[in-house]
Formats: sequence, C-alpha cells, structure tokens
Amino acid sequence: MEHVDREVQKALVRLNDALCVWERATGRESVLILREVGGFICRSVNGKPIILNDITDSQLIVDIIKYA
Repeated sequence: MEHVDREVQKALVRLNDALCVWERATGRESVLILREVGGFICRSVNGKPIILNDITDSQLIVDIIKYA
C-alpha cells in the first residue's frame, strides 16, 4: 500500500533502502511498523516490505528478537 502523501512514500522507500545498506554492513536486523489512523500500514523487515497480512506485527517482532 502506498502512502497518500508522495513525500512520505518517498521517505519510507529511502528509509528502507538505508536500513538494507546499514544492516548488510553491520549484521543488525530491524522491524519497521507504521500504522496510521485511516488504514495506511507500512511494515518492513530488514528494509524489505512485508505484504503478507497473515503475519501479525507481534510475530514480526518476535521473529527478529528470537534470532538476534
């Protein structure tokens, strides 16, 4: 799902790109979850968007912590 504000959408893409580079360089991992009132949802793991709706936010976080 894309954000209705083009600048916000571009910023999310840049953030995910930066997270990918940072994580490759450091070996760290991350979960990014942004939820807005009105239905916009952006979720990514290690800088890669997660489109699957059958995985809860909590499960994404638990999975990263488990392997940290």
